Amino acid sequence: MPEQHIASGARRRERWIVLAVAAALVAGRSAVFLVWPQAYFDSDQAIVGLMAKHLSELRAFPLFLYGQQYMLGVEAWLAAPLFALAGPSATALKLPLLAINIWIAVYLVRTLERDAGLRPALAGLAALPVILPSVMMAAVFVDASGGSLEPYLWILLLWATRQQPILCGAVLGIGFLNREFTIYGFAALLCIELLDRTLLTRQGALRRVATVAVAGGAFAVVEILKRFASAAGPGTSIEHAFGRANNLAELAARTCLSGETLWTGLRALPAVHWPALLGTGAHPLATFSIESTVTQGLAGSSWLPAAVVVLAMAGIAQGLLRRSADPAVGGRTVQAPKFAVYLVLVGLFSPAGYVVGRCGVVSLYSMRYDLLSLLGIVGVSGWFLSTRPPKALLIAWSAVLAAWLMVVAVPHARLAVEYVRHRPIPAKERLIDELRARDIRYGKADYWLAYYIDFMTNERMIFASDAPQRILIYNDIVAAHAGEAVRLSRRPCEGGVALIPGVYQCP
Repeated sequence: MPEQHIASGARRRERWIVLAVAAALVAGRSAVFLVWPQAYFDSDQAIVGLMAKHLSELRAFPLFLYGQQYMLGVEAWLAAPLFALAGPSATALKLPLLAINIWIAVYLVRTLERDAGLRPALAGLAALPVILPSVMMAAVFVDASGGSLEPYLWILLLWATRQQPILCGAVLGIGFLNREFTIYGFAALLCIELLDRTLLTRQGALRRVATVAVAGGAFAVVEILKRFASAAGPGTSIEHAFGRANNLAELAARTCLSGETLWTGLRALPAVHWPALLGTGAHPLATFSIESTVTQGLAGSSWLPAAVVVLAMAGIAQGLLRRSADPAVGGRTVQAPKFAVYLVLVGLFSPAGYVVGRCGVVSLYSMRYDLLSLLGIVGVSGWFLSTRPPKALLIAWSAVLAAWLMVVAVPHARLAVEYVRHRPIPAKERLIDELRARDIRYGKADYWLAYYIDFMTNERMIFASDAPQRILIYNDIVAAHAGEAVRLSRRPCEGGVALIPGVYQCP
């Protein structure tokens, strides 16, 4: 057998092994949140679940998240067929997100391999920050509340369809309506095409004009469709949405250009945001609404991902110097891998948009506004490995990456052991058990209790929310059963009974 066939066969085997390991890691870090979905579930996710349930039963046509006119309800549409086949459940709601997670991991590895000329193993190494993120990010990646994972999907699809303006425009339009952060991918794509001068050609310019036109068309179609949508549950229309702003208005309203707030936010990124996002800052998982006693991160380890980036940048700089001295290295022209550069740009635009869009307010409770920094680390890692760095630098970079991933991986293992041995019982789950024992089926509660109860009991219990009221039919159902309805309060009330610590049944 010719040596070339032997080499290609070995490469294929390596590729399949790497892809299988990547898929297994994704499934493993998602397992707790799918097998025991109550580990990370709240009323925001319950709203999407109720949208999917109503859609699967043909009781409603939800387009955007109930109660508002932005954040396209993509997750509800993905889950509705599963609900129709297997019945509503939090696990079924999250299963499409697991499939998207696996696709993202596979696409990153394969595209880095092709675009950066990496061996499959090296491409997998570069993609590890997304394949095996912190526990907090693993939970967020299967968060069904409407737009945490999807920007990764849209941004990668923008790259995959960049030569096909109609498909690219459809991805841009739908992605932007789902989550505005998709625009970072389009901005990065324009930068790439400016750098390689593609955008300055007639064909390139026309391609992007067509992309924007199709995206605008998708926006217009959705504007028409929402006139027929169920904006706040079954039997409602656009007039019942309490949020009248669309995605463009939301984006404009959140933009805040101020030197003072910009500087405050930039300082908070490495001090607060990135240590939590990258899993190095020591935080109890409960801080991120994960039902657990485990802590992620390790004090004094936040320098590890920073060192990964710095060492990679040093290797890239050395490669660029080598290129300037000798453009043809090893008989081939050395060029920056465009896909890796694309990921780096997205990873820069995302935290910048977070700081500007939140007026410098960077905290653990607004982290969802920058979840794409991980792509920047993947991009800089892939770019670095494509330069064929010196052995000493490669060993140093690999050692630091391994140390960081060890800090990230240990809490995953501890969380899994905790749930296998003795699963924590969420307070809301105990509350539902108590309501069931008392044969209570109707009532009113705050937002974070009401819709959780509604979805987790498959609407066998109906609780209307005080505010915001996203499903209006529940108000009518509770009113029709006023004689048996109760009010749940988080504060003691006269004549009230404590159902669980911190929640009271009031007259």
